[in-house]
Amino acid sequence: YDTYSVIINSSKDLDNISKIGAIIDHYHNGNEVHILATKSQYKTILNSNVNIKKIDNKARQYYLELIEETRDSDNPMRDYHNYNELTEFLQNIASNYPSITNLTSIGQSVQGRELWVLEISDNPGVNEFEPEFRYIANMHGDETVGRELSVYLIDWLCSNYGLSDRATDLVNNTSIHIMPSMNPDGFELGQRNNANDVDLNRDFPDQFQDPNNFVNGRQPETRAVMEWSNQHNFVLSANMHTGALVVNYPFDGPNSGSYSACPDDDLFVDLALTYSENHQDMYTESPFSQGITNGAQWYALFGGLQDWSYLWTKAFDVTLEQNEVKWPNQNLLPGLWDENKEAMISYIERVHGPSVRGQVIDANSGLPILCSIIVEGNENVISNDAQNGDYYRLLTPNTYQITFNSIGYESQTQSITIGDSAVILNIQLVIDESLSLANIENFESQSFNSYNWQFSGNEDWQIDSISAEGLYSARSGNIGNNQLSEISVSIFNSEPSQISFYKKVSCENVGSQSGNYYDYLAFYIDGVEQEKWAGEIDWSFSTFPLSSGEHNLKWAFIKDQGVSSGQDATWIDFIVMPGNPSDFCDISSDGELNIIDVV
Repeated sequence: YDTYSVIINSSKDLDNISKIGAIIDHYHNGNEVHILATKSQYKTILNSNVNIKKIDNKARQYYLELIEETRDSDNPMRDYHNYNELTEFLQNIASNYPSITNLTSIGQSVQGRELWVLEISDNPGVNEFEPEFRYIANMHGDETVGRELSVYLIDWLCSNYGLSDRATDLVNNTSIHIMPSMNPDGFELGQRNNANDVDLNRDFPDQFQDPNNFVNGRQPETRAVMEWSNQHNFVLSANMHTGALVVNYPFDGPNSGSYSACPDDDLFVDLALTYSENHQDMYTESPFSQGITNGAQWYALFGGLQDWSYLWTKAFDVTLEQNEVKWPNQNLLPGLWDENKEAMISYIERVHGPSVRGQVIDANSGLPILCSIIVEGNENVISNDAQNGDYYRLLTPNTYQITFNSIGYESQTQSITIGDSAVILNIQLVIDESLSLANIENFESQSFNSYNWQFSGNEDWQIDSISAEGLYSARSGNIGNNQLSEISVSIFNSEPSQISFYKKVSCENVGSQSGNYYDYLAFYIDGVEQEKWAGEIDWSFSTFPLSSGEHNLKWAFIKDQGVSSGQDATWIDFIVMPGNPSDFCDISSDGELNIIDVV
């Protein structure tokens, strides 16, 4: 990739640059944007009558100067830490502060360098009853400020533990995870991308262009971060960049220049302001109002870390652009720490700010149970920690209706008013006794033999190991364009009742907002469509009323003639049928299961 300056006329030009695969690298306002492009991409832009010219890569130039000036020095790169120095620093910290640190490698880079993560906590390595926080830096190898600020922050937290109330409180009450360099190869090579020349902040699953939350096909650095994140319940997070002075928050797509609000938009504005207001210059000196911006309104990108973190791991993640110069002179680093120190510490502290938190347990046994926490009017559903049962739902000051759902338990809804601090709300869920006499199909038999399931369409449904509860569920058949996969069952209930089930959807999301669906899961009662779902929907519960008498229940996954997206599949599980197990198949109501029922 070479660096170019492009004069744009509208936000559509930004989208066109992204569509051809060029990387938008630096864009504040006005009409000039800096991009990274291959020679063929450069020619494509040039042929579209856009003003484009090659410019110097100043970060690369300074990197080469440092390498040359310190070639025979015992202090390579001066105040910057190269890979060996960073490794030595982290190992020394872990050795000097063993009671509050845990140094691990979550994987290796393309060239075999360790991807170091340092946990700082009063019980490191232990899944405690406290929120988990994450900082990731240097995912772009030539954006170096965050890498060094991570070193300063680690030193401040460890050296002040037991001496400063602020540092001590943070370490005692938070599990802080810091990854100083996600792209150590890029740093050593003096380039933005990793050693495979891939931009790591375009390599994550993306809701608009790549909604497959799979690690397969990702770069080793991306895979490591995804797997590490999935092993934790990070509540709050940020990834550190340079090239601007602003906090960028979700969503990052789909269209440049258009505000793309996520369900927690008000919270993300609050989180972004937490950083910018505590920065020495960002709030007042940034070219962006208040030092913050919505990602897509700035410029659209796809495959970014912050959107992936929010959508698939439920961590509230923002992108920190901490300095306008990518690779500033090494003698400026202490001053940059002074500018960012209060903001970096305050941002961690926000995990203990306005929120609701507590533990969800079984009312009878007192044991933790896995639970979905749903804020009324907000489609972003989080889960608690499966081991401890603790949850942390960041919010802005207001009054909320919050529902706690767990399979096999009665739902519980609480009204809670959030002020300027965290509100403790412990929940005891009671087993739903009605389920003890219910007809439940959860496919744990690993077959469709428990009930008289019927299949139609192009491909039969199948048993799958992805489940809402237990080990198994039913998954739609592997169909192509203009095909469908249907599963149905006939039931009889002697009095008005209801049908309930969990469903999961992963397909093209067109229609999830407009109602004009292309690919979708639909549910029918007696051939009448009750509801349908599209896009990426994790396990969620649905209930529909049933009148007395015979009914046919049908679930259909339907694809149109065009786009394939996500896993192109749907699942159902834990279906609570009407009636009692003893009379479910007694269609003739004669008290016996016999040939009459079969007929």
